[in-house]
Order: sequence, then C-alpha cells, then structure tokens
Amino acid sequence: MEPVTMINRVAIGDIIRRTASRLPEKTALVDRDKRLTYRELNEESNRFANYLIGLGFQKGETVATICANSWQFVTAIFGIAKAGLVWVPINPGVSFNEKAYILSEVRARMLICDQLFVQDKKEELSTMCPELLVIGQTAVEAEQFEFALKMGDTREPEVEVGDRDIAQIMFTSGTTGTPKGVIVSHLSVFIASLANVIEANMRKEDVATAIMPIFHCAQHTLVTSFFHLGATLVIIPAFEPESLLKTIESEKVTWMFALPIMYRAILFHPKLKQFDTSSLRYCLYAMAPMDSKTLERGIEEFGAEFALGTGQTEMYPATLVFKPEYQLSKKGPYWGVPSLINDTAVMDVEGNLLGPGMVGEIVHRGPNVMSGYLNNDEETERSRQFGWHHTGDLGHWDEDGLLVFVDRKKDMIKTGGENVASILVEQTLLSHEKVANAVVVGLPHERWTEAVTAFVVPKPEMDVTKEEIITYCKEHLGSFQVPKEVVFMEQLPMTTTGKIQKHVIREKYSGLYLVKE
Repeated sequence: MEPVTMINRVAIGDIIRRTASRLPEKTALVDRDKRLTYRELNEESNRFANYLIGLGFQKGETVATICANSWQFVTAIFGIAKAGLVWVPINPGVSFNEKAYILSEVRARMLICDQLFVQDKKEELSTMCPELLVIGQTAVEAEQFEFALKMGDTREPEVEVGDRDIAQIMFTSGTTGTPKGVIVSHLSVFIASLANVIEANMRKEDVATAIMPIFHCAQHTLVTSFFHLGATLVIIPAFEPESLLKTIESEKVTWMFALPIMYRAILFHPKLKQFDTSSLRYCLYAMAPMDSKTLERGIEEFGAEFALGTGQTEMYPATLVFKPEYQLSKKGPYWGVPSLINDTAVMDVEGNLLGPGMVGEIVHRGPNVMSGYLNNDEETERSRQFGWHHTGDLGHWDEDGLLVFVDRKKDMIKTGGENVASILVEQTLLSHEKVANAVVVGLPHERWTEAVTAFVVPKPEMDVTKEEIITYCKEHLGSFQVPKEVVFMEQLPMTTTGKIQKHVIREKYSGLYLVKE
C-alpha cells in the first residue's frame, strides 16, 4: 500500500490551513473581545502543534482536555490534530473519579485544563499526567497557554496522517451510567463535517454560534463544518437568554444550534421583542424533541428555518436530518432522512431489514461509524451485529420514507401488557403551556409491572397541579399512556450537553410506588 503523505492525507488540521489560504483575513472566531482571522487561527494552531512536537510528543499519543468554550480551546484542538496526536475531550461536569478513570484509560500524556476546573485538584491531576497545561481568561491564568504558543513557530507541521488514524477518543455521555471510550478517525470527522455543510444549509457568509460545549461531538462537528466553509463562529461561553439575544443582535447571527429548552427560554423571554433577531435564517436543534408550540413560535418570531439533527458519539453526527420543509407538516417524534453519507435501516432482532410502519432497531452504515470502543472488543462486536452499527434506538419508516423515532430500547415502558413510548408522553407534556421541561420513565409497580411516571418542571412563576397535568394527558393520549403519577421538580438531572439522565431518576425514585402501597 502506498504510504500516506502530505500529498494525499485526510486530516482534520488541514481544514483551517486550506481556509486560511483562501480567506486569510476573514474572521474565523469571536470570543468576547477576542477576534481571530483564519490566518491567525491557523498560525496559532501551528504554534501549539509545534510546541507539542517540541516537547517530544510522538504521533498517536493522547492529549486530554477539560475545557469550556474559548478561542484557546479551539486553538488547542486543532493544534493537537495538526501534531498527529489524539484528542480526548473530558466533560468538565463529570465527577473527579470519572475524570481520573478516563485519564487512566487513555494514558494521557498531557492534560489541558481551564483554571476554573483545576481549583484544588491541580496536584492530584498533575500526578495523573506528565504534563498539565492551564488555560484561563485572566492575564495571569492565561500566561501558561500563551507561553506555550510563543514557544512554537507558525510553520505547518508535516505529519503523516492516515485516513483511519485515531483523531479523537470521546467518551459517551453517561446517560446510561457507564461511559465508554469511542474511537473516532480523521476520516469520520472530515467526511461528516463536509456532509453537514450540505445537509444543514450552511453558507460561507454565515455567522454561527457555538453555544453547546465544543467537547461534545455535535458542536465539534459543526465547528469543523463552518471552518471548511470559512464562516464566522461566535463562541458563547455560557447560555443566558438575554445575553444570547444581545449577541444575536450585535454579531448579526444567521445560524444557531441550541437545545429545545434553550429555544423555549429565549422565545418566551419577556424582553425578546427588545432585540433584533431578524438576521437569523437557520436554527438547528437536537438532543430532545421540540414541542409544536415552541416550533411554531420560533418560525414566526425569527422568520427562520428550523431543523432537527440527530447522531451519537458512535456515529459522528449528523446521521439523520428532519428538514425544515417537514417541521410543521409531519407531527410526532420524527428524525427525518439519512445524511447523504449514511445508509440507515430498521432491523428486527434476527437481522432482517423492515419495511414502512414496522418497528425495529435503527441501524447505520457509513464512513462516520466509530472505529470501535476503547479496550472493549466485546462491546464493539455487539454493536456491529449483522454488518450494521446498532444504535439502541427504536423507530420505523413512514409512508414518505422519513424515519420516525419511537424510543430508546431501554426507555420503552412496559405497563399492563402495553408498550408506551416515553418520548410520546414527553412531547405531550412539553406542549402544555405551563410546563418548561419534562421527562417520563417507567417505575416498578406491583400491578402494572412499570408505571408511567412524569417528572415535570413548571415554567417560572406558574402554578400547575397534578390534576391539570393528568387531565391534559387524558385529552391527548390513550388511557394506558397517561402518567400514573406526576412529580414536580425545580430542575431535571442533566448532562452538560443537555441530555436528561433518566437512569438517575429511575434510581432515585425506584421505590415511589412501593412506598405508596
């Protein structure tokens, strides 16, 4: 086989180099008062890559990060890629024990960490990694990272990178309790991010947001997509509705990616009308369904197209897109059509592919499928039965060839001999005018086996009763789908990427009906 060289390599680091050669003075990043052109972003990333190489890092060694969104973080990510190293993003929100587990699993040689997340753990973290590099926002805290940049030069590092060389090891979000290391290649990220440009109607002229954490695959792939194009990316360090509305107005944001709960927060914000949001043209959402009231209000208020993108850490997103033309005409938990790089099918337990209307597991094939789980060959093989990647999600095709999501296999509630899709009940709850957020799980029950149970977060300063919720559900759902109990909460347990941790609720409330009996 011909060796991979700079002539024919597929490498994530090349993306900003190519864009910098076309659009050197175009603004690439906006981070509060800091603005970087593509030339500057490429040069800074080269500096960091050469700094790492100068420390003696060898191709394939791992560099972990515990960082919030910032221009330094983006620079480090692309510097790691340019040096031929493996990036291991760690969610700052996980426990210290989980951080330590990940660092041990990947044998990280360096940890890049925000000052905010180091705090009193600096000494312990230092014992886990030979190198600890701190990023910060103040001049003093930023000194170490700035020094690292000055130590490297701006020349493009010449590193041989193979298509299937490991680019990243991303750990699953822990919504099931146990994170797994997912091995992702340069090719997977490169191809998926190019496909997103087409599937999500991105343009070179766009000013896009990075609201979601860049350590997550969904936001990272979109950052990479916009860098392919030469668009401008506005980094949002933390979500706050009024601050985001100010940024949309001041930066004339055209393209936004956020969670449904975030869209609800800004669309129903009392000061919404005080800000000019007319620049918005495309709003992507993910992680959870968008209730029809929020969707209709968003389209009306912003005059923008809305779309849903789905994927998972094991299938570099997006894998399916529920496009703008279907948002109001197709009701229900739709995931839409496969990305142009994916084969998608619905499969039964014996490996047979199913036709329209038949419920089975959603499976995929494509270049964005993970290379495998880290140190877990058995789980890798289990995910690849019958020659397809198995998602653990249930769905079916509709008559027009769109995929309808039914539920996660583990979230399907078996109650009184009936199957209840938790997501259907959740969508109903979210359409209630007094509900800000909701989740539905099945809890052990002597009579029903599992009882449909709703956990509801009311909208601020709104009084809502259990009876109101039950009555509303009876009007919109079948009798067996109506929650047996409603538990009101101030907030739901979530990962920092906005996924509700159902396993936490199941564990905490497992005895709810046993107590009642």
